[in-house]
Amino acid sequence: MEAFLAAVTKVYLKSDKPLDKKQDYIIKYNKNESFDENDIRFLGAIEFKRESSIALEAYAFPFDKNNMTYPILGETVMIIKNDNDYFWLPYSNNHYPNYREDYKTSEINKEKPIEEVSSKNKNTNYNESKQTGIPNQKPVQTKSSEKKYKVNEKIKFLKPNEGDTIISGRVGNTIRFSEFFLTDDGKSSSPSIFIRNKQNPELDSKPIGTLIEEDINKDGSSMYMTSGKVKIPFKETIKKTKIGFKEYPSSDKLKGDQLFINSDRVILSAKANEFIIYGKGNTGVITDGQYSIDAEKDVYVHTNKNVTIHSAGANQIFLNSENGKIFLGKNKGEGDAGADVQKMVLGGELVKLMGELIDEITKQIYATPVGPTAPGPTNAAAFIAIKGKLNTLLSAKNYLSKS
Repeated sequence: MEAFLAAVTKVYLKSDKPLDKKQDYIIKYNKNESFDENDIRFLGAIEFKRESSIALEAYAFPFDKNNMTYPILGETVMIIKNDNDYFWLPYSNNHYPNYREDYKTSEINKEKPIEEVSSKNKNTNYNESKQTGIPNQKPVQTKSSEKKYKVNEKIKFLKPNEGDTIISGRVGNTIRFSEFFLTDDGKSSSPSIFIRNKQNPELDSKPIGTLIEEDINKDGSSMYMTSGKVKIPFKETIKKTKIGFKEYPSSDKLKGDQLFINSDRVILSAKANEFIIYGKGNTGVITDGQYSIDAEKDVYVHTNKNVTIHSAGANQIFLNSENGKIFLGKNKGEGDAGADVQKMVLGGELVKLMGELIDEITKQIYATPVGPTAPGPTNAAAFIAIKGKLNTLLSAKNYLSKS
């Protein structure tokens, strides 16, 4: 077995090589002989060139196809040669998280293109099987000096804690598996996972080589799964005063087994079945914008205590059933006088009818043996006074639609 550093000269991002089903490397499971026409091994395969060689040497396949960061032209990789098989592993030893090039192999890209020196390396006894590990196949020779990827010097490495496992993408997207990161004492074992997508822009201007940390408030999007004494420095951005949520946890309680998700926009979707939220403690929705519920079917709210709908200031509360009915209290047993559920009274109509009734009472004339009486009862003034108080039947701020 041999291992050495090499420069990447070509990357296969799809399996575009024909599959040789007669080769021993084709493994069939459960008698499954259905294979695509292309060799899936070439997904992530590379062509490479050693530091000491000008000619391309061979194909190298991913050492672990299920867990890899696809290399880029000109990057440095570790090549492991086992008999006639070549495999590559990632290699990183520079200041850039998004471009992995060693100072030794970087000199390869300054050499003359292969086409110009190929005449110096002609060998009639070239053993293609030995060089590529694949019979009758020879690597396509390309210019190793062609770099299409632009190094982003703004991206920085994460500052590690003891025992951390850190997976870094090329553009500020990282996953940190940690035991001590953000613990309030720096030494209590608190297993946690910190996922970040996009580096805090305020860190872009930091010098190359500066080690940085995640910031749940300033990174692009963050998801933290924490435990123990991890204390998340989360700061809410909304301005809405908490009135309904009277027992909102203070910042010193934001630690322990928790899940934090913070981004400019969060969308949760259950595309086929139920979407369920359980809250053992208080559950609140606090927003600076509009809060709405649109349901195709019933909306049901149940509680063992009070339900309060509070609209502060001079704002209105609307209960609109379009052409349906609105019930306050019970919704069964409706009827006329004596029924458990009866129709509501319109205040304006009631005042009008009561006023008309009082007017007629004050105009009454009674027939007597000696002739009709004078119009109105002797206490007509009292009836007129009652009429003047009828508007007290009306609510100052609550209204009821006529239909």
